Amino acid sequence: MSNNPWVECFVKGEWIFETRFLIYSLGYCLLAYIGNTCQKSYFAEIKKDPKNAPDHRSFKAMIASRPTVIAATVHSVATSIISCGILITYYMQGTNKSWTTPDGINLLEVWQTVGLPISISYFLTDCYFYCLPRKDGLIFVHHIIMCLCHYPVVHNGGAFLSGAGNIEWVIWLSIIGYTSEVSTAVMNYRWYLINTLEENWIGFGITNTFVAASWAGRVVMFTYLLIMQIFPRRAEYVEQNQMLSYRVMVFGHAAIGMLSLHWCVVMLKPGFKNLFVFKKKKVKPIEEMTAGFSFAEEVSGGNKKEE
Repeated sequence: MSNNPWVECFVKGEWIFETRFLIYSLGYCLLAYIGNTCQKSYFAEIKKDPKNAPDHRSFKAMIASRPTVIAATVHSVATSIISCGILITYYMQGTNKSWTTPDGINLLEVWQTVGLPISISYFLTDCYFYCLPRKDGLIFVHHIIMCLCHYPVVHNGGAFLSGAGNIEWVIWLSIIGYTSEVSTAVMNYRWYLINTLEENWIGFGITNTFVAASWAGRVVMFTYLLIMQIFPRRAEYVEQNQMLSYRVMVFGHAAIGMLSLHWCVVMLKPGFKNLFVFKKKKVKPIEEMTAGFSFAEEVSGGNKKEE
């Protein structure tokens, strides 16, 4: 048995993760192809007849401005549903909790064989289709940290090492961390509203407030996990000679927490009033859409009064 959880997962995983990783990666590649095709078609229409350009608020125009939004939304919704569904199923069992349901479904295995392959395949394909072409360093770092921290959980052999002997706890830690993807899913809906609304709507204020609160909640959650769950287990990692796993875990949670804090501050920078009131977005010239999607710009809102 290797003492390295990353190696242990790769060697002992029987290619279960790798097979599903490949399948889901092909799916994300297909979604990226659809997004890029939509973008090329949209700009071809503009080039053909600049005076009669397609509506910039149409679905096709939005996909053209952000081709990776389809894959991003699929990932955030899927991982949110799976992680929240697993936790709800587990905690609703009352005092006699078990990770195996009465129907014989092992909830931890569902996360290992479905949730994590869906997510890790997305992060790596998004690095290729978005982060590297757009030179978005922050998102690239986020994606790599997520892959590095969660890959050791995909197989019990790696989970045993990365959890210092506590397989259930370290998989639970992975699952609960992914509940933060709810904020990403709702933020994509917020992006849709910003690009389609013509006037203020109470639903925008509710959505915006939820997104801001969820970013703040991410900071609280990762701080709690570090202080109450990870730090107290340091002695166990020393005993199991797994300090590399411990340091990666601490770094990963601290880094994602700091990134969440940064994006929360960026979103709140325009002021609390902007959270509740929609102001029609200033429309960029069509040619500027080729610059692509900026996550930091999107978080800050783009909710600026049209001039």
